[in-house]
This record gives sequence, structure tokens and C-alpha cells, in this order.
Amino acid sequence: MSARPIGEILAPIVRRCAAMAGLQRLIADIPDATRRKEMILLARRGNLITDEEASLLIEAHQLETA
Repeated sequence: MSARPIGEILAPIVRRCAAMAGLQRLIADIPDATRRKEMILLARRGNLITDEEASLLIEAHQLETA
């Protein structure tokens, strides 16, 4: 078995991080916590993010109780 180049392994991860950073900036611009959480859940329902990514965003923005 031959080893894959590190760039080939990391490229999709870097692209996903960039996409998540953009979404996180949009969420951060919403002043109301409830609306921020709704935005995350809407992105999940629209299959823009995974369950795990939605959970991470909710935690990152401290929206567990919103």
C-alpha cells in the first residue's frame, strides 16, 4: 500500500473548515441567541451541515439553553 500525500488528505478538511468559518461569522452577526440557534438548526435541516457540526456550532456560541 502506498502512502497518500498529506496535501491530498488535508485539502478536504481545509475546505470544510473554510466553509464552517463563513457560517460561524454569519451566526455571530445575529444579535439574538435564539435566532442564532435557529440559524444553526435551519442549516442542519437544509443538510448544509452535519449533526456533529451543528452541535459544535451550538457549543461554540454557547447556545445550549437558547
